Amino acid sequence: MTATVVSHENAVTPEAESIPTRKPHRSPVNPYVRMIAVRFAQMIPTAVIASFLTFALVRIIPGGPAEALLGPNGSDESIAALNERLGLNQPLLVQYWNWVVSALHGDLGTSLQNSAPVGPQIFARLPASAELVVLALLLSAVVAIPLGVWTATRQGRRSDGLTRTISGIGLAVPDFFLAIVLVDVFALGLGVLPVLGWVPLGDDVIANLSHLVLPATALAAGAASIAVRQTRAAMIETLSGDYVRTARAMGIDERKIVWRYALRNIVPTIVTVYGLLAVAMLGATVILEQIFVLPGLGSALVIAIDTRDYPMLQGIVLLFVVIVLLVNILVDIVNNMISPQLRKGTIS
Repeated sequence: MTATVVSHENAVTPEAESIPTRKPHRSPVNPYVRMIAVRFAQMIPTAVIASFLTFALVRIIPGGPAEALLGPNGSDESIAALNERLGLNQPLLVQYWNWVVSALHGDLGTSLQNSAPVGPQIFARLPASAELVVLALLLSAVVAIPLGVWTATRQGRRSDGLTRTISGIGLAVPDFFLAIVLVDVFALGLGVLPVLGWVPLGDDVIANLSHLVLPATALAAGAASIAVRQTRAAMIETLSGDYVRTARAMGIDERKIVWRYALRNIVPTIVTVYGLLAVAMLGATVILEQIFVLPGLGSALVIAIDTRDYPMLQGIVLLFVVIVLLVNILVDIVNNMISPQLRKGTIS
């Protein structure tokens, strides 16, 4: 008889045949689309809460639009009549609901000071503030990122200590004080730059930049001080990693390790820092636009508060909230695009 030899290695048991192979689950929805949809869904309650708080808090401010419009000689009867005409005598929730319904239809109301629609006035002032913030971010990044990386490679040396001292001074000096010094030195003293005003970018690029360089420098100084320190700290931590020591042991050029490999790993940190700085700069424009007489959103906000122009104030604050939320979403998108987890099909 011939003996039949059965190889147990290649044998397939009935149990094994009945167990299906489990394939990794992949969502049919693109991970980027899913993440953006979730972030936009999260924007809605935040915008509602922020708009309602603004709507309620501005009405706590002593005085009101009627008093501001009629002046100190306005009688109680005339103030009451004007409040009724403006709808300010209605319950707060009714006023807010009416404003929300109008805003969803693209109508942010009518300015109480000039009787013009609020929306076009706000968007007419947006370019000045946007150009100021963008230019300040660029100036800050050009200086802070290379300097932060360089000082991280010279940790403990005299140049490192000098950079940290200067960045500490930059953090301590207020933006408005630096702005006044810059105006006194470069505009009034040397006369090389204009003192006040603004020229649209489409009219004259050189004149536009010459009017923005001083406020942008004042705005960028504090931001650069923060970015230098954050970049330095992130780079020091990255350069102490095992893969950096391995690269050095393999004889790879130090500059290639620092500027190609290590810098790539701290990009998420830099993006997050500059997202926060962009939001902070947007708030700082309120003061700097007053100093340099720039026709931006910050100066319009101050005027609206002084004159109790509720529709203008609510519209500007709502736009600020939307911009902050969009910046946060953009930071999330960029960080997820450069995150290794995305290459595996996951979203943080």
